[in-house]
Amino acid sequence: MTDEMRTGTRIRSVSRAAHLLMLIASLPEQDRSVNRLAKELGTSVPTVYHLLNTLVDAKLLTRDERKQYRFGFAMEVLSAAYAQQTVPPPELLAPLRWITDATGESAYLSAWRSGNPVVLAHLAGTHAVQVTDLRPGYRGAANARASGKVLLAFAEPADRERYLAMHPLESMTPKTITDPAVLERELARVAKNGYATDIEEFSVGVACIAVPIWSNGIVMGCYTISAPVQRYRQHKARYLASLREAVQMLGDQPATQPQDGVGDPA
Repeated sequence: MTDEMRTGTRIRSVSRAAHLLMLIASLPEQDRSVNRLAKELGTSVPTVYHLLNTLVDAKLLTRDERKQYRFGFAMEVLSAAYAQQTVPPPELLAPLRWITDATGESAYLSAWRSGNPVVLAHLAGTHAVQVTDLRPGYRGAANARASGKVLLAFAEPADRERYLAMHPLESMTPKTITDPAVLERELARVAKNGYATDIEEFSVGVACIAVPIWSNGIVMGCYTISAPVQRYRQHKARYLASLREAVQMLGDQPATQPQDGVGDPA
């Protein structure tokens, strides 16, 4: 078997079209000129026009009266299908395994699915004392979970408001945030710091810390470490560093990280 047969044939035009769609998703509308797209793709303007016209024909893009390219109806179908998919992307699982190996703690992968912050994967750590409160498919109490706070903090405002309007703030423990104004301040702090914590807010005796996973300027999910409170307090800085190192393995992460510890509990 040849190397090409093992890896599969790659079609350059398809690769360029996929890259073009990702560029349109990540660039502000005013920066989506054909010249800019051609420069980013490293190809000619006529080639970009050919790709754009093909994607318009496939209804993945549409062209408005101002000659601006936007996502078309077919992209909405793909987006809806992805939002219902609960099997985690394989490329996100290797860093998750690395987290558990590096820290010995339980780790989770969570993401938005069908309008809810959902646990997609869980890996148990190696410490003798473990906390494993959540299993894949869990989607409740986003206000009490570090992962839920991250996904809410970095969500589009309309998506966050829709979720909060439909889900009353559940009280899981005496420390759970149930005041909307307090939660709003907490989410602003999460967005500023670039990570979220919950200290016995979801489960007594348990603390969690979570960081976002970025792709082309969009948060695709988050990684979370869960540990007994005492161990968490001793190793919080190491846990945060491990989480951030894990997301860096995926590439396309912010070049600089927010400052830590602004009003953050231990």
